[in-house]
Amino acid sequence: MNRRFPPCLLFTLCLSSAALAETSSDSTGGQRSSPAWVPHGVMLGTFMRGGAVAPQIRLNWQVPFFRGRKDTLSVLVEPLAAYTASYPDTVVEDDDVTMRALRLFSLVVGVGYRSRPEQGLEWGFQVGSGPAWYAARFARGSKERESYFVGLLDGRAQLGYNLGALSLGLTVGYGDIYNYRRTSLSRPYVGGLHLGLYLEWR
Repeated sequence: MNRRFPPCLLFTLCLSSAALAETSSDSTGGQRSSPAWVPHGVMLGTFMRGGAVAPQIRLNWQVPFFRGRKDTLSVLVEPLAAYTASYPDTVVEDDDVTMRALRLFSLVVGVGYRSRPEQGLEWGFQVGSGPAWYAARFARGSKERESYFVGLLDGRAQLGYNLGALSLGLTVGYGDIYNYRRTSLSRPYVGGLHLGLYLEWR
């Protein structure tokens, strides 16, 4: 395991625990009608990189630390899971080594901005990082499978419409792993550009 990974994991878990605790106290102030443990939103989308396409799902918790009339800055806690559905022809140049499965799991903690009127057009962006685990299986090669613990750096922008209690719209972003092994065959296909739809509620 990479030596930098345990501190990253510890930092993420501590920050997410503090965020959830703050959400509990914040929810009593009338900002939310749902319990603190209920996510603030969900995002459905796809990662696309190097010919691989991976549908993904994310849940989202938001802990505001600044509120303006229309603007909000929040700490974000976002677990995600992605499973690749389309693969490149080969993962080794000039050789017939195919990838049969690739999945990614991560817990991203970061900061996000939302410009959200009472109703109407809204927009925002966020950036975060956290521990991640990915695993892959191969065919017709010397390596049958691999799995690694790494870090994930992820950011995205969103544009949507606020209906009052609900907000929905489109997202576009990019995610990339770090602290990876250069010998990994699936690393060039993990993360990448992601597009999706989001739904958030209060």
